[in-house]
Amino acid sequence: MKRRREEKDKFHNSREASGSFRKRTEYEEKDTTPSKLDSVHDDLKMAIMSRLPAKSLMKFRCVSKMWCSFIRRQELVDSFFAVSSAEPRFIVSFSNNAFGKPEEKLTFLLSYPEGSSSSSLVPRFEMALPVGLRASQEYCASLHGFLSVYTDHGLMVCNPSTEQVFNLTKNTQFVGYDPIGGQHKALSVHLRDPSSARPHLLHKVLTLGGGWRDIEGTPVPYIPVSVGVCINGVIYYGGYKYNSTTDFKNKNPVVMCFDVRSEKVSFIQAPSAVVLCGKNAIFIEYNGKLASILVHPPLARSIPFDLWILEDAQKHEWSKQTCVFPSSAWESVSCRRMSFQGTNKAGEIIIVPSVVNTIKVQPFYIFYYNVTTNNVRRVRLLGIGDNEEFQRSYGFVGGYECFVRVAPHHVDSIAFLNNHVL
Repeated sequence: MKRRREEKDKFHNSREASGSFRKRTEYEEKDTTPSKLDSVHDDLKMAIMSRLPAKSLMKFRCVSKMWCSFIRRQELVDSFFAVSSAEPRFIVSFSNNAFGKPEEKLTFLLSYPEGSSSSSLVPRFEMALPVGLRASQEYCASLHGFLSVYTDHGLMVCNPSTEQVFNLTKNTQFVGYDPIGGQHKALSVHLRDPSSARPHLLHKVLTLGGGWRDIEGTPVPYIPVSVGVCINGVIYYGGYKYNSTTDFKNKNPVVMCFDVRSEKVSFIQAPSAVVLCGKNAIFIEYNGKLASILVHPPLARSIPFDLWILEDAQKHEWSKQTCVFPSSAWESVSCRRMSFQGTNKAGEIIIVPSVVNTIKVQPFYIFYYNVTTNNVRRVRLLGIGDNEEFQRSYGFVGGYECFVRVAPHHVDSIAFLNNHVL
């Protein structure tokens, strides 16, 4: 209990210096006398500071007003991100989900190097959030240094490096990143008139750090039914499109596309196996393309699943490949439900147990499946499922479902978004 309170205190203290919660600048209570380092040429400072850990730079903001201003310069933000891109990391988020005790809920964000070949790793602690993860949406994504994750309070965006946090409005379903304009945007889709039998939708867009605004939807009504994934500046999510503005009985499965830069909504015709509802829908990026996974009932020696790949968005063409995950590789996992969390740089599909076992202490593994060879390898994360003291200290007890999410390709960023209530 004491340790959980310390984590919450740390989070609430960090909010004063981050995001929409920041109430004072970092240097107001510090000595503003220029240091000797202030005389160092900007180019040299840029070269040095872009190679320092992000957490260290956050502490350096307190040195002086000049240092705080320098660290926030866009040139340093871009240079730091470029250097960090050479060493992407996986973000692992998991929560104790203390049902009935909201004051004890915690979601931990840990990370480990993506390029590591070790069979066991000790993850690095990034930050803790005083919320639980949402069971119905197995979603966690890294978008140019910011993490987007579904919590039991709704969709949340945070920067693990700066500990800046944004709580989005209740109706917000999707977050994406425009790599050309360099902007993070959120998309809200909800019924224009909930009492009406006709599903006309209202689309709203928020540029993070700005305000909400209405955008034009689609000519034909549709119903969104799944979480989304952002690939190369486009948010994809499953839906069912009605045949016309007057025919609300017949509908067809489609993948909706929201272009983050142009803020236009379109759709791609899809096989019915691609568009599933809720957490049964699995959309990932596979070799730069949109892919959907359909898991079949397990067989005696394998767990088969279909990998649907969008080959041509203009022609609405899909390909299908049936994959076979050996059951023997999953025997060490007490959780029966597999959660597909994207791919690594090698194109291997990342598979994790959807929950951490809190009934007994046992190792926690992340699996990597090679579609070409059908080979499976696993990496053990030390200190999560196999640490009894950790589980007891942070409420991972009592048989509660402790949900797990993984965000691949995360790159540390020292960027801050403007302070606005979202």
